[in-house]
Amino acid sequence: MRTSEEKLHYTSEHTFAELKEALDRGDKERVIQMFGQRVKELYLEPARLLIKCAKRRRNYIGSLFSAGLICVSTIDFLGRYYMGCQERNVGSRFICWLLSYMRPPFNGYLAKKFMILYKDFRNGLVHECRIKNGGEFSLSIDNLFVLKEVDNRKYLVVNPEVLLEKIEEGFNKYLEDLRKNNILSEELINCLKKDHKLDFSKNKRDDNDEG
Repeated sequence: MRTSEEKLHYTSEHTFAELKEALDRGDKERVIQMFGQRVKELYLEPARLLIKCAKRRRNYIGSLFSAGLICVSTIDFLGRYYMGCQERNVGSRFICWLLSYMRPPFNGYLAKKFMILYKDFRNGLVHECRIKNGGEFSLSIDNLFVLKEVDNRKYLVVNPEVLLEKIEEGFNKYLEDLRKNNILSEELINCLKKDHKLDFSKNKRDDNDEG
């Protein structure tokens, strides 16, 4: 994103040039700090604002829908960095992050809900901007999600506010793991270098233009 000063920013406080410098120096802590700030600014905070808007304005379903879309996209995004950008199976990345950072003790029933969340919500929202197979977002349930049935067909109801809370809790744990686990932090660093290669090149071109 560009600021009014025409700087290409990775976060509100840090440019892509600063990110590249940290990556080139192997400054793991600084990279993790910038990454954490970016996730909070681009994903978590906007989702929270949309949920607040939905709660203030009764039946304002657009804000709730958009918050849910950001939430499932965030899981998708984090799963890619967690599993490594060489992992091509999107479903595996998504489910693995859920099972690693958003679950109580494992059980098969929970795994089934996670698979529905992936197929009907993630795939539906990311590819078609809709929820498939009768799924719903709702603030009227207290839990993360509830599996319901109509006409002998099951569908999932998800509370975006609880989903966001669980994502934030999981993300904070992931940041801790990045600091302790060199394999995880290397995956993050490699993916950042790959994903932002063109951004770094654009930033270099901008510096030359200024000269």
